[in-house]
Amino acid sequence: MSEQSQQLPYFAPLLPWQNKAWEQMVGQFDDGKLPHGLLACGMAGIGKREFVWRFVAWLLCQNKGEQGACGACDSCHWLMAGTHPDVMVLPSESLPTSDESERSSIKIDDVRALQEYSHVKGHGVRLIVLDNADMLTIGASNALLKTLEEPRAGVHLILISDNPAKLMPTIKSRVQALPLGAVAHDVALAYVGGVLGDENLARLALTLADGAVLKAIELPKAVWFDKRALWLKTWLTLRHGERSAVSASDYWQGVMSFGDFAVLTRLMLMDVVRVGLGLDSIHSDMDVAGLINGADNLSLDKVENFLASLDDMAVAVGQNVQEKMAYDELFCRLVDL
Repeated sequence: MSEQSQQLPYFAPLLPWQNKAWEQMVGQFDDGKLPHGLLACGMAGIGKREFVWRFVAWLLCQNKGEQGACGACDSCHWLMAGTHPDVMVLPSESLPTSDESERSSIKIDDVRALQEYSHVKGHGVRLIVLDNADMLTIGASNALLKTLEEPRAGVHLILISDNPAKLMPTIKSRVQALPLGAVAHDVALAYVGGVLGDENLARLALTLADGAVLKAIELPKAVWFDKRALWLKTWLTLRHGERSAVSASDYWQGVMSFGDFAVLTRLMLMDVVRVGLGLDSIHSDMDVAGLINGADNLSLDKVENFLASLDDMAVAVGQNVQEKMAYDELFCRLVDL
């Protein structure tokens, strides 16, 4: 197996907190009791998709091992090439071998194609993976429900969702949730600390990522991570009238994209509110309370309204609104907080 193929989630090592889930699912399959519908759900960044792709490869593998697919049989080679005839992925961009970065919702025509696919006789197990299942349109959800109610022998549907509350209750009642819940803090800290090589940085990253282990590993690489103190200083100079909104906007446009700046702004403003309420800052590597000394007249209502508008601006930029316009508007509103 090539180094590039080894990096595909199909053949990645099992994450430490997923051993129990793996044993349970493998046991159900070996006993002939694997449900027709499965649901991998929970917060983003805990490894749901990594688990699903690994399990998909194992289910289809012609030389199954206890801990995963062999990576050498015809089935594994088809997966590596993205041409396996017995697996269908919706949306297609979610396929691990896809080069597409944008994710689309699953529409009723997609589910109809899924229904046709499920009726085609395969070589054995046939799998259908629906990523971001919470983004199903109403029509697609109703069509999927019919498929779940009339299971075909040997066909298994695996739904993946970061927001299972958005799934129709009737769909959730017809699938078995995989035991992929929250990761114990000590397990998460040991894993992130091992990857980052710094326990203090691991604690900070886990806190900022709200416990999302895989997200925490990537956070220190984020373009905004080392700009948090600078954001606070910029905001304070705006509040004190020591800098113009236009000047600040022009500067930050050269530092990061609007999307990254929106993430940074939300994170820092929510922490400012937290400190203002007398709670400890989540930024353990910064003296946030000392930096914002004198900013005690912050209006929670204004912050709430600002954060709502921030979401709208981020959506607008995603719909081709010029970043400069969004940046300028954001800084004009920051002045008034």
